[in-house]
Amino acid sequence: MNTGQKAKEIVEKFEIFSHGVRVCMLIDRGQMNSNKGSRRWVSKLISADKEQLEANIIKLLSQQEYLANPDIRLYMCVNARNMDKAIKHFQHAQLNLDQEYKYKFYARIQDSFCSSLMKPENRAESLFLIDYDHPEFTWKLSSFGIKEVFRYKTPGGWHIITEPFNPKLFGVDSDTVKKDALLLLNFSESTGAKSVQPSAENGELNA
Repeated sequence: MNTGQKAKEIVEKFEIFSHGVRVCMLIDRGQMNSNKGSRRWVSKLISADKEQLEANIIKLLSQQEYLANPDIRLYMCVNARNMDKAIKHFQHAQLNLDQEYKYKFYARIQDSFCSSLMKPENRAESLFLIDYDHPEFTWKLSSFGIKEVFRYKTPGGWHIITEPFNPKLFGVDSDTVKKDALLLLNFSESTGAKSVQPSAENGELNA
């Protein structure tokens, strides 16, 4: 499968997340980068519609393939971003810049704006992501009246996207329920890169 076909497949699988302003990114999840915050971001691209999203994924897949590093994975924000709020945040960031950081900020201005877009307070939606590896979560969701939106397989278990709820009532910790998380779109293994697979039972938006 070529890069263009693979990108189209990913966009089709995650079509319900293709609207609005989105940030796609390659992140290095290697142990050496585990505590480096934004320095783990290898590349970041912004889209405003499905066509632009697909074009960005093609670029990032090509870079991921070229780097050939299994620690580098392709992600996308689960919640669309609020452009107006991000612009205001970006403007304030410029006004409050220390002199020593100005060059780096403006030399990497797209990365700087992506950082503003990705602030939790600048999201345009409120979908949650549940990261789990135990099957009992399936029945817990329905028993607590939590509406599931999407589900897909990951290397270590499953990601379930839901409408917002109170995690304390659900009885789980913040590492399990993420309020502004990233969707895993593509990862590499020793056998080659793989795109994630939605659940056969629930790979689309629930009616």
